[in-house]
Amino acid sequence: MTFESRASQNPSGTADPAPAPSGGTPFLVPENDGSGHVELAAELRRLRGLVAGSIFTDVHDAVAAVRELSDRLEQAGTPVEPSMFSPWGTPEHLGANPAIGIRNPVSPPLRPVSFPDGTVRCDLELGIEYQGPPGCVHGGIVALLFDEMLGLANAAAGSVGMTADLRVSYKSPTPLNAPLRFEAKQVRTEGRKIWTSATLHTGDTLCASTEALFIEPRGIRDEDRHKPIEG
Repeated sequence: MTFESRASQNPSGTADPAPAPSGGTPFLVPENDGSGHVELAAELRRLRGLVAGSIFTDVHDAVAAVRELSDRLEQAGTPVEPSMFSPWGTPEHLGANPAIGIRNPVSPPLRPVSFPDGTVRCDLELGIEYQGPPGCVHGGIVALLFDEMLGLANAAAGSVGMTADLRVSYKSPTPLNAPLRFEAKQVRTEGRKIWTSATLHTGDTLCASTEALFIEPRGIRDEDRHKPIEG
């Protein structure tokens, strides 16, 4: 499974391709390796939402079934240690990402598109498993997705940076189960310093905005500058 930046078409075998809204180009194209891992993560996202957003009278049989599945996966899988995620931007690194990782059941996952002016956009809805205040997305989830979108905007501009300062201004509640739009764009660079900004809207309502400072790691390779390898 690999990820490509600014891919113009979805290659054969890719999983869950996202349509490009308003002429945007899919920024990440995740390839399905045929193992069933991507589909498994998708079903676990469905399960996650059902467990978080339902009231049950008796699900002990389901507990047993899930426990059995967990035991099977523990035996079948090969754990990937964090030390294996070097250099950044490997399929294992991106696939496990909590915002864009198609192999991570915690991830929504984001399906960003890019535009010629450097803007990166993502349209999505977030369910009850991301709830903070009743009916609203948790502010920490908003900050997480902002951080990812800012990193993607940096990658779109050919930059790589680690977050040094992230400031989020919450303007109005971010509703659950409603169309949301994140937009991010790099503002400027100065040496190893990178400034990037982003907004979050639902319809015409501004839910939140952010400005952030990133620092480019020393020794970054030129071929890695377009990869979404922020941190």
